[in-house]
Amino acid sequence: MALPFANASFNVVLCQQGLQFFPDRLAALREMHRVLVPNGRLGTASVRPTPQSQDPARFTYTRLYCTPDNESHFETVTVDLAKVDATPPLPPTFVKANPASRTILAGFDPRWGAHDLQARKFHPAPSAQFVVYLQGVMSITTTDGDTRHFGPGDVLRVEDTAPCKGHISVVGDKTAFTMISR
Repeated sequence: MALPFANASFNVVLCQQGLQFFPDRLAALREMHRVLVPNGRLGTASVRPTPQSQDPARFTYTRLYCTPDNESHFETVTVDLAKVDATPPLPPTFVKANPASRTILAGFDPRWGAHDLQARKFHPAPSAQFVVYLQGVMSITTTDGDTRHFGPGDVLRVEDTAPCKGHISVVGDKTAFTMISR
């Protein structure tokens, strides 16, 4: 995909509700970056970042990770689950075990984190953790400018711990609840 514009043509590039439709998202982001002026701003947003799997042997979630330059990014991860006879006499189920030391239920007021977004105040995660979204919507913005929206049923693996610059979390207009597993 090539945008029909010269290099460094725009101060701002916004891709809203479109990035998830590109087969090669990284190539699309590179092309958007190409048409930005130096120190320009790139913003993206997608409604449902993680495809829903119909295969019970495979689970897909979004990963928020940090690169060696301490910048944060998203990627989609799919893991294979093993068929296990864990609860006889019931039929076998598909599982993948990850040790967890603690589970937290967290509630957030509407618009929680909005001030951080206005101030562009990024924060690293306190520890690597899985976040399962139970109610409401939360937007997460990475330092590369990507914003994704997570709602009920979405799973996010957060790994952007210090010294990573982190991310910005903002709750939508209604109360949100998550379950965090560390």
